[in-house]
Amino acid sequence: MNPSGHSIDQQVRLLINSLDAARNVDDATLRDRLVQFERIVNMAQGAQAALMCEMSVRDAESESEFIADEIAITLSTTKVAASNRSALASDVDDHPTVAAAWRVGLLDARKVKVICDGLADASPIAIEVLTSSVIEYAESHTGPEVRRWLSRRVIASDPEAAEAQREPSLSNRMVSVTPLGNGLSEFVALLPSVQARQIYDTVNAVAQAADANDVRTMDQRRADGFVDLITGRADAPQIRLNVVMSLDSVTGASDSPAMISGIGPVTAHEARQVLGEPLVRRLLTDAATGHLVDISEKQYRPSAQLDRAVRTRDHVCRFPGCSRPATTKRSGTDLDHSIPWPRGETTASNLAVLCRHHHRLKHSPGWSAELMHDGVMRWTTPTGKTFVTEAWAYADTG
Repeated sequence: MNPSGHSIDQQVRLLINSLDAARNVDDATLRDRLVQFERIVNMAQGAQAALMCEMSVRDAESESEFIADEIAITLSTTKVAASNRSALASDVDDHPTVAAAWRVGLLDARKVKVICDGLADASPIAIEVLTSSVIEYAESHTGPEVRRWLSRRVIASDPEAAEAQREPSLSNRMVSVTPLGNGLSEFVALLPSVQARQIYDTVNAVAQAADANDVRTMDQRRADGFVDLITGRADAPQIRLNVVMSLDSVTGASDSPAMISGIGPVTAHEARQVLGEPLVRRLLTDAATGHLVDISEKQYRPSAQLDRAVRTRDHVCRFPGCSRPATTKRSGTDLDHSIPWPRGETTASNLAVLCRHHHRLKHSPGWSAELMHDGVMRWTTPTGKTFVTEAWAYADTG
């Protein structure tokens, strides 16, 4: 029972009945009901997970191996889907606070999985400290944002343990090829993350450099470019990798996690190893804020240096939930003056990365966005609701 005095079933019925009058409510109410239904869906999924967990417990007691088959046939779904949902139910059962947040609708299934996966290698102390915080963070952020946020803090909680877990995993690197027929084969490589990112960025650069009249899809260009690079028919372009870390982490005085563009949080030890490789750009963060240092210029169009600094600072489009990368070549993003030029200066504190879609949205009727001096960007929707994004936090400042 919730504070409204209605059971879950009654809440659902009331909302469903209200759909008939949807055309008669104001815009804000319409969106509020959308959120209410999302929460109800989450609550139902959380309740199903609890039931599946109980089924698994009873299944273990009877030494039966067919629980996934029974769930699949009961819900008319595949065994793979049933196994995945059953596994998530079992994982979240180890984190009662997360399970409780799911059952009251604060989290959806994807975020629950992200949190469970992120806490899998954390110490008991880190789990206790981080669980409530990550739930609160997840309520207003996307799954990928939650993954990055949690990964950094798990590393920061025990850098030595994180590094100890990373090293043995490198022995699993491999390459395989599987013929699929019809002239195609599947090529799979399990590589260290840094090298994998460098390879992908190089292949992507070759694909993007193709002639504008090229009729191939981008996936086809990448596939052909990969073959051309491996076989020596194409020269590899120089692609730089951004490694962002505090000065203390560079010198070894601290083991605070670093950030590698396109990869995410990494241990300080791995970052220091990468700094010795060619075509790696080191960027330092402000110790107090975790953000890159501000740069300013007295002109409308940012210089290449300022452009690179702002893109690296924001990392992605600054619209809430958008993950369009800001730092890749031909990323489809712009630097937008929060306060229009010339009233607003061309400074990092007045520039923000927006993808073309959200750049147009910002200037459409009813929408507004304000970039604050602390790096927070506040968005207001046509119905008056506000959402915020923060400058990319490369360092964990608490």
